[in-house]
Amino acid sequence: MWLFYLERTLYMLYIYFISMREVIAKLPMDIILHIIPYTYQLQNKVLLTDIKSYTETKTLLSNDYYNYWIIEMQYAEEGYEDKYWLLNDIFVYANNDNPTMYGYDEHFYNIFKRNPFLQSNQDIDRYILNLEKKDVCSQINIFLGMLTPEQRNELLVKFV
Repeated sequence: MWLFYLERTLYMLYIYFISMREVIAKLPMDIILHIIPYTYQLQNKVLLTDIKSYTETKTLLSNDYYNYWIIEMQYAEEGYEDKYWLLNDIFVYANNDNPTMYGYDEHFYNIFKRNPFLQSNQDIDRYILNLEKKDVCSQINIFLGMLTPEQRNELLVKFV
């Protein structure tokens, strides 16, 4: 099963690089010459680990929830049933298994305090109200982006 995910991820990366090559080929040469030096700069290892963790976690969770809710449970006519269950489970993880109708747990607030613009619980409450107006895929992306690689691993262990 892991081999399937690895092959799919490698294929997606191959398609990404092919499409990036096409986009870059359309740029004027002076812009390309300005961009190229940035591609040779080393990036922060912590940041690269975070990006890799985000991508792997999102792929694994998306595939797993799609296979269960859409393929096995046959909720295809519902549309985004797998995404809604994934978002629900992310909320469950973030709020330490406490229902959100009773409010948010300190663990939940600490996740969002990684954002330097969200340092008070009131700011986070307002942010969550606005976040819930976004489409489910955006909510999942934002939530997963706020987690640390360790928290993403905990999420995988808990729900996959």
